[in-house]
Amino acid sequence: MSGLLLLAFSDQVKLKEGGHQVDTQITLPLKKIEEVSYEHVMITDQFWKPKIDKNRLIGIRSALKECASSMDNFDVASGKKKGQHKGNVAGDSDVYKTIQGAAYILANTPDKELEAVIDSLVERIVAAQQPDGYLFTYWTVIDISKKWTDLPRKHELYCAGHMIEAAVAYYTVTGKRKMLDAAIRLANHIDSVFGPQKRLDVPGHEEIELALFKLYKATGEKRYLDLSSFFIDGRGNPNRMTAEKVSPPDKDANANTPQRWRPPAYMQDHLPVTQQFYAVGHAVRATYLYTAMADISMETNAVKYLPALDSLWNDVVYKKLYITGGVGTRQFHDEGFGSAYVLPNDQAYCETCSSIGLTFWNRRMNALHADAKYADLTELTMYNSAISGVSLNGDGFFYTNPLESNGKHKRQNWSNPPCCPTNIVRFLPEIGSTIYSKRDKEIYINQFIGNEAKIALGNQEIRMKMETAYPWEGTINLNIDPEKPIELSLYIRIPGWAQGELLPGGLYHSTGAKTNPKKEVSLKINGKGVSGIQMEKGYAVIKRKWKKGDKVEMELPMQVNVVAGNPRMEDKQGQCVIMRGPLVYCIEETDNKNYFETNNETVLSPVGLTSEFKKDLLNGVGIIHGNAIISGKKENIAITAIPYYAWCNRGQCRMKVWLPFRADQ
Repeated sequence: MSGLLLLAFSDQVKLKEGGHQVDTQITLPLKKIEEVSYEHVMITDQFWKPKIDKNRLIGIRSALKECASSMDNFDVASGKKKGQHKGNVAGDSDVYKTIQGAAYILANTPDKELEAVIDSLVERIVAAQQPDGYLFTYWTVIDISKKWTDLPRKHELYCAGHMIEAAVAYYTVTGKRKMLDAAIRLANHIDSVFGPQKRLDVPGHEEIELALFKLYKATGEKRYLDLSSFFIDGRGNPNRMTAEKVSPPDKDANANTPQRWRPPAYMQDHLPVTQQFYAVGHAVRATYLYTAMADISMETNAVKYLPALDSLWNDVVYKKLYITGGVGTRQFHDEGFGSAYVLPNDQAYCETCSSIGLTFWNRRMNALHADAKYADLTELTMYNSAISGVSLNGDGFFYTNPLESNGKHKRQNWSNPPCCPTNIVRFLPEIGSTIYSKRDKEIYINQFIGNEAKIALGNQEIRMKMETAYPWEGTINLNIDPEKPIELSLYIRIPGWAQGELLPGGLYHSTGAKTNPKKEVSLKINGKGVSGIQMEKGYAVIKRKWKKGDKVEMELPMQVNVVAGNPRMEDKQGQCVIMRGPLVYCIEETDNKNYFETNNETVLSPVGLTSEFKKDLLNGVGIIHGNAIISGKKENIAITAIPYYAWCNRGQCRMKVWLPFRADQ
């Protein structure tokens, strides 16, 4: 199917909300918005590049070392070794995600040693594949006759999805087909088992759906697209086996969740996806499902998923999103979406995987709707909850990312299951894909990350160079260098935080505390100020004929902002969060011993909050200085706040994001 042409159309869809029928006009874009891949973007940014380099030099090597026992499972499955299956039931997936991360790394940084290591892993993986294409070491080693007998828990299709994603990525970057051909055999085997007039069933953990879509895009084979749709549409189908009919959990259940079986809602299997208007269940599973639904919607022009996707997004952003851009609480002990407005700080799950999944989903929603609010949420999550999951050294990880700690949290070299470390390994080197998107004669600037890019548009290549010290400074310089003059529209995201609204829906809002003088967003073209710029869905639109050497300069106001929560968030009343730009700040006991000793008697003063960049602290961070006032006394305690993503990099200590606050202090 063509990657660009998409006919405009609309359809009337009736939603049933609270017993009422609501007519909603659903419209898809005139033409597809397409991300500019990381393959065409070289990151030069001094915020992200060091993290990407640490991931390449340390993170990926650490993951390969830790995955050694999982690789042994492939050798046992192939008959090269004797032994038992080791580790987590879904351990295959962590090998695959590490390979996917390595592929992304190799795209911009050739590394013969790393590539040779991956080639050897691919040989061992392919050797474990069964003649019919089946590939899952757990059942192969334990009892191959039991394959496909426990989809909710044994994660066969989840692992298959990660295998397919890794194979597509490695083929795309290296051109090597061995793993891709194995992925095709695996997908063909799955297609022979599942589908209309075959077995009607769905996996307990979504992932295969978005992976099959990627395989379809890589091969052009439509049956993979159809199979992806089949798994999506099979959820909540009363005509097939449901989770409730499966035997009780056993010793192989996820060690990080209570040993009890889950209701269908846990895996988004309680209703057909077109009737799921509220986010429920396991947050990672959900975000992977929503990502696949958005992929299918864009590719097939189908509007059937859009009412659900839009309603789900509103439900999350208006009621179930942490200020750090994380999702998932311990409320129901399910790593999932809790009740509306119930977002306890110390009980925040905010699994690193769910944060990464949230960015996947929002990138697709931005492509569907060309609306900057999705890029705003992608940014909030990227700079806070997602990278909080990895240490500044690149080899220490968090499974969960709470917003308050009593000092017992500690970064681990690995976890059980190790899904989060291996997700980070593949997340960081693909950051380049978040920056630009395009369609017809339009280029969208979604994220502000220093880079050099080559964007194919029309019949020429446009070179883009972005220079910025974001998120520490608000100046973004963009050089546009087409091969020949071209008329196009540049869509530059103006962040919600720079316009007084972090995200729509009112879950979080500025307190209006006057920390420093209010500044406005400014734009210049070739050194001259621009006025009267058209705004469209959060983007400033500049339409003109661009030529070599043209420059755009944007200045974003980087004043400190004091943010409060919706009144319906009972535990957030009388508290606030310090933000600057897209960064959420926290205070650690390391810098604030006096504050934590008098914590119950102090409130943050909104007066005198100032920022300072400390080159020698936490690999270089902007910190915020302020004062907390001891209630009933005329005494101030100096406080120092650091970016949330950098917490717990100096040892274990207490930490808080939400601070007691009174605007009149």
